[in-house]
Amino acid sequence: MTVLAVGLLLCLYYGWWPSRFGSFQWAEPLLFCVGTLLALGVVGLVWAIRTLIYVVEERRWSWWILQAPAIVLSGVALSATLQPTSFDEMRPEFEQAAQELLASPDRTREYLEIGRFDIYQAFEGRDGEVYFEEASWFSFGTSTGWVYSPNGEPAGFDDFSSTHLGGPWYEYESVWRD
Repeated sequence: MTVLAVGLLLCLYYGWWPSRFGSFQWAEPLLFCVGTLLALGVVGLVWAIRTLIYVVEERRWSWWILQAPAIVLSGVALSATLQPTSFDEMRPEFEQAAQELLASPDRTREYLEIGRFDIYQAFEGRDGEVYFEEASWFSFGTSTGWVYSPNGEPAGFDDFSSTHLGGPWYEYESVWRD
């Protein structure tokens, strides 16, 4: 059970999960994450009780006691040393998607998957900009993502701020105001 729980959490962390653009969008990975954390907590509690009973009754130590903590620590070490795919690593794919959108008569595309990134929508802005809005679990009036802006800093929309990432790319955050 520990291997399964740690494996599911690693899949969620690295983006090795089916797209959120199915029928439940954000709920599915969230429910799996919460359920897996609860299962891992129950497994940890059972492990602690069994270990305590074994050590008290047998008055000795056994190597099986270290299995579950070793699996959890291995998962933590793996996630700490191997970072998920970054935007910079996926930049050529984002650039290709931006060029395709600029060349297309459509000004908007929804539900894109670029590597591990789920993009809620990509849309053409003013002056040849292409905005990639990240599909987030909880947005509450805030959108984040990346902008392909070959003609300088993007104009943005609403309460908009951007950070230059190099070349024609910017990371943005926009808060929607009424």
